[in-house]
Amino acid sequence: MTTIDAHLPFDLHDLPNPDVYEELLRAAPTTGRCPVWITNWIVGRVGPLTSAERTARLLDVARADPARLLEQAWPGPCPPTCSCSAPLPAWPGLLPVPDRNATALEGDLAVVAAARWARERAWRSALAVVDAARPADVPAVVDWSGACNHDQHVAEISAVLRSWEERFGAVLVELDADTLLLSVAAPPMTRPECETVAAEHFAFCPDQQDPQDGRVFTLRSYADLIRGARQWRFWWD
Repeated sequence: MTTIDAHLPFDLHDLPNPDVYEELLRAAPTTGRCPVWITNWIVGRVGPLTSAERTARLLDVARADPARLLEQAWPGPCPPTCSCSAPLPAWPGLLPVPDRNATALEGDLAVVAAARWARERAWRSALAVVDAARPADVPAVVDWSGACNHDQHVAEISAVLRSWEERFGAVLVELDADTLLLSVAAPPMTRPECETVAAEHFAFCPDQQDPQDGRVFTLRSYADLIRGARQWRFWWD
C-alpha cells in the first residue's frame, strides 16, 4: 500500500488492477479494508476521521433507518391541482427483497458482479483501500461531501447504500467528487419493482429525475431505464 497524503482517509494500492480489486473486496468483511475506485477529483470531497470519529460515524449509519430517510425525502405526492404530466404518487415504501434475490444473494454474486464490471471498464481512476468492512460504508468513513446542494448527511447516504447492498447486491464501485457508481448484481426486473425502486432513487438523489442532459424522467420512464440495469449512477449537482 502507498499512502498518498497523510490528510486523506485512504491508501492507494500499488497494483490497481481488477484482480487485486476482487481479492480485496472478497476479503473486506474479514480484513475491515474495502477497495473502491476513486478519481482525481475526489480529494476535495473527503476528509480524515480519527478512529473514534470513524466508530461514531458507523454507529450513525447503523442507527439510521433508510425507509424513514427516503420517505422523508420523497417529493410526492403531487397535489390534485398539480399540472405535471405524470404526478408523483404517495410514497410507495421500500421494495421488499424479491424471492429470487434472497436466493441469489446468499453467495458471492455481488462480489463477482462488481469484479466483472471492473474488468470490463476502462479505469482512469486509482484503487483506494478504505478502513471499512463493506462498500456501503465507504462514503461515511471517508467523510464524503459529494451530495452538494442537498441536505443529506453522509451517514444517511451510507445507510441507504447498505439497504441496496442487502436487497440488490448493489456494490459501490467508484467514488467521484459528486458521483457514486454502483454495480448491481440482482436488479429489479418487473415494472412494479422498477417503479418502486425508481421512487427510492428519486428520494435518494433528486437530480436523478432531472440529470440536466436534456432528459426529465417520470417515475415510469426512469423505471424503464433501470429495469434489469447492472449499474446505477447517482450524480448531485
